[in-house]
This record gives sequence, C-alpha cells and structure tokens, in this order.
Amino acid sequence: MLSVLCVEVPAGSTMFPFFTVWGFLVVWPLYLLHSVFLAGLVFRLGKPGFWPLYAAGMLYGLYEAYITKVVWTSFRPEGPFFTAGGIALFETIILVLFLHPLLAFVVPLLFTEVLLTSSNEVFLGLPQWSRRAIRAHPTAWAGALMVMFGLMQFVNSPSVMSSLLSGAGNGAVIGLAVLWWRRSGGAAYSLRELLPGPKGLKTFGCVLLAWYLFWGFVIKPKSIPPVFPGQMTVWILYAAFLWLLSRCLVRSRHALPAAVREPAVGFSWRSFLLCLALATAVTTAARLWLHPFVAVQMLVFFCFYMLAGLALLAGAVRYAAGRQD
Repeated sequence: MLSVLCVEVPAGSTMFPFFTVWGFLVVWPLYLLHSVFLAGLVFRLGKPGFWPLYAAGMLYGLYEAYITKVVWTSFRPEGPFFTAGGIALFETIILVLFLHPLLAFVVPLLFTEVLLTSSNEVFLGLPQWSRRAIRAHPTAWAGALMVMFGLMQFVNSPSVMSSLLSGAGNGAVIGLAVLWWRRSGGAAYSLRELLPGPKGLKTFGCVLLAWYLFWGFVIKPKSIPPVFPGQMTVWILYAAFLWLLSRCLVRSRHALPAAVREPAVGFSWRSFLLCLALATAVTTAARLWLHPFVAVQMLVFFCFYMLAGLALLAGAVRYAAGRQD
C-alpha cells in the first residue's frame, strides 16, 4: 500500500488505487508482489543496504516493459521523446532508474520500518551522510518529500477536487491501516521477520511470473515489439541489472552492520497525520494556482529525474565494483 501511495498516486497514474476495481485488483497486487518478493530477496541473500535495494528496484521498474509496455510506447500520448535500441530512452531512464527504485521501493521500505516495525535495517543501510541528515532533521526531510509528492501529482490531476479527494481518501485508508496494524501488535516485529522465507519467496516468485504472463498478454499485447531491437534491449537490461544486483548483494553481506532493533526515527501520530495533510494541501493548492506553469514543472522534474537516475546508476556500478560505500 505504501509503495502504491508513493509512486502511483503522486504520478497521477492511479489517483484512487484503493477505491477502484483497476486499482484494487491490478495495481495493488502488482506492487505487492514486486515489493515483497524483491525485498525478501535482498534480505535473504544479502543485507538491505541502499545500493542492493536500488539495484533490485531497477528490476522492479522493468515491469514497465512487458506489463504496461511503457518502456516501448512511452507514457506520452504523442509517443517517445527519443528512441534508442527500440525503447523510449528518456521514459526508461525516468521510470527504471529513478521513480520505481526510489519511490516504489526504497522510500516505502523506509516508511514501513518507521510506521510498522521495530527494526531499522533499511535505515542503517543508507549512506552515512543521509542517516545523519535524517536523524538531525526528520520533520524537514519528510516534509520535503511530501511537498515533492504533492507537486508531482498536480501535473496529471484532472481537477482541484480530484487532487483533494485523492490525498484525503488515500491518506484515510493508509491511516486506518497503520492504526489497525499498530493496535494489533504488528509493530513488535522486525521487517526481516515479516518478509517471507525461502518457501514463501518461491511462492511469490511463481505468482509474480504468472502475473507477468497474464497481464503481458492482456494489456496492449500488440505493443510488444519484434525481438530485435526492442525486446532484445530489454533482455540486455534485465541481464545487466541482475548481474548488478548479484554483485551488490555479495558486497553487502560484508559491508553493513548487524541489525539494531530500534526505530530509525521515532513514530508519532502527529507527524504522520501532518505529512498526509501536507501532501494533500500541496497537490490541491498546486492544481488550483500553479496549473498554468505545468509545462515548466514537467520540464524541471523530467530533467531532475533523468540526471538523478543516471547518477544513481553510476553509484550502483561503483558500489558493485567496490569503489564506494
């Protein structure tokens, strides 16, 4: 649920994932299967440092090829900005190197630890400078992220009321889910204890594969390109990211400290509700007052996503090669 809330809702792709048939039966299970399977894989085969999680997140983002076909067709009605090797180059960089690894995977896992568990393994795996910054100013970092989510959503929001209802409705669902989880004693467990073991991972992997096969043929099957060059490029990306993930996992087993059973940032209902309110207020206000400047914001965000995505990919390669922590 947090994964959906951090990427699908801010991007405006699915503004009401918990209130529509499509969101409840397609989007939510898609993110559930990817999040649990890949997180379980990283926790079981390595340690959840930032770079192993980021590498797994790039594999996460490649569902935009065979399921949604966006890697080939673009998310723009006009088509790709620029194609290379049969794929929409800029869209692939944005989705596969930035949005999904960070907003669909790493950030939701951090939120999960703070809101729902007694552990902080994901937090301890962050680069040292970011851990210090978050511990020193947790409210400022959370607030900045909520502002970013709000500004992201208004680009694709059809109306002010849609923005308001999306933020308030999804926030209420997440709030009730967190309340139920904490009152039922779920927060006493570590994230590692909640993730599936070896048998569970095999089950999730098989279901995820079946999910790919089913929706790959149901959603725009005619958009799947010929093997060369479009599909071949995606296969090369899968192979490269799998190799990168394996190298990051091997290195992480020797690079990270043992888990400490204490929250990275203390949970408080006041901060949680303020974050939800801030994201809702920003997206509503932006849709009301900033819509004439939507093209400018899109250009700024797209450039930021692409540059940050390429920089993160370079960082993951350097980590896998043993050249940085």
